[in-house]
Amino acid sequence: MVSQNPWWRDRSAIQSDKDIVNLRKSVIQWEPRVKHFFDWTKDAVYTLRGPRQVGKTTLVKTMISERLEKYEKKNVFYYTCNMVDNAKELVSIVTSYSDSVRVKRRRAYVFLDEVSSVKDWQKGIKHLADIGMLENVTMVLTGSHSIDVKTNSERLPGRRGSTNDSLDKIMLPMKFVEYVESVSPKLAKEIIGPMLLPWEVRRQVFTSLFEGEFEVMKEIVLYSKELQQLLGDYLLTGGIPRVVNEFKARDSIGEGVYKTYVDSVLGDLQRWGKRESYVRQILNRVFDTIGGPIGWNTLRKDTDIASHATVADYVDYVTDTFAMMYLHRLDINQKSPAYEKDKKIFLEDPFFFHSLRAWCKGLEPYAASLEYLKDERNVGYLMESIVANHLVRLSFSLSKQKQLFEYKTCLFYWRSNKDREVDFVMKAGESKFFPIELKYQRTISREDKFALIDFSKATGSTAKGVLLSKNDLRGDASAVIVPAWAFLFIV
Repeated sequence: MVSQNPWWRDRSAIQSDKDIVNLRKSVIQWEPRVKHFFDWTKDAVYTLRGPRQVGKTTLVKTMISERLEKYEKKNVFYYTCNMVDNAKELVSIVTSYSDSVRVKRRRAYVFLDEVSSVKDWQKGIKHLADIGMLENVTMVLTGSHSIDVKTNSERLPGRRGSTNDSLDKIMLPMKFVEYVESVSPKLAKEIIGPMLLPWEVRRQVFTSLFEGEFEVMKEIVLYSKELQQLLGDYLLTGGIPRVVNEFKARDSIGEGVYKTYVDSVLGDLQRWGKRESYVRQILNRVFDTIGGPIGWNTLRKDTDIASHATVADYVDYVTDTFAMMYLHRLDINQKSPAYEKDKKIFLEDPFFFHSLRAWCKGLEPYAASLEYLKDERNVGYLMESIVANHLVRLSFSLSKQKQLFEYKTCLFYWRSNKDREVDFVMKAGESKFFPIELKYQRTISREDKFALIDFSKATGSTAKGVLLSKNDLRGDASAVIVPAWAFLFIV
């Protein structure tokens, strides 16, 4: 415990922690927004989930550093749980800390990193709560596998405290606007400062697009050259800080960086008893069919997997590693997912896309990424994944439901009787929808808006559709056309 908490002897020791040192040395300085949504004044057990390599441990260390600036140093406790075998051992560690080190009658801040490595960890946390060991304690538990941390945290009813916000936090890679803020802070300040800093302002800008209002977009497109250049880099690196740092420092990305990510995903899946060969075959099919709706039986084609149920199970497990997501088709009549229809599958981040694609197809990852992005159609497919990821995050921000939020009931795709498809439909109330179509191409024709017109007729909606283009910015009676990179900047 002492070796993991050197600040108990010297408060300034946190500044020599390797994660803090690496952060100081980083070419980019990213401050994840999730950091600002912890209430440190309450008895609460938070979970912090997210993909591996995204920087959860670094975020925890920065939160520790901030606690040390204000509070009793011995009341800040960090422990990495990679070598903890079971719940009994976990209880023993926390109890020993509380009995031997913690200064009583003052709030303690307990950080248990990679708690999902501990078998039945939730039983240990439950026991600590039941014996009063979590009184006057704010606890943060981190993990990299969604199904473990989320499901097991749900087995702690009444023992996690309460706040006005969700106790389950998810740390995802940088959104495009965060990427711009990190790699080009001066540019971001110039654009965001006068217009888009408050969340309420950005929310209003987004919703006003569906009313035909796009004045703010006219200001953003003044920076089109810079933002399109940054988007080109983002399509290669995604929002993973380590990857962005590597690219900015070396003007390339080493194969080892890709391998580290792939190995971490496969390690999680193997831990849950999943076969690597099945994962490879399913992902291979995903990459070969990307861009269109697909069913589990179709995804099974050309694999040696016997059942579509097995395919669905594997897709859900890959989704739980935060590598992938999928949307259901919208049933207009029921205003809910049409679960029996084909799904649209997306990769959560461009770097995840490039890493897993190179692994599946046996390619040198950096060269394969550059080659893939030479084809404008491929860029369109990847942009669709980026937009999907950003809209899921926006759906959460707009939702009044935080504790029970589920993106698959808020974001869909839609297909008309004429087989025209709207790429994204965001639910914005009981019967209100925002239709969004992506046409990442140089020119937008009248036909490109037909799916949005069909949606308006089918729903009787008075809201305009939003069509995301490569460069166009204009509006007419049926749709507002906005450059995709400008749209990403506001969401």
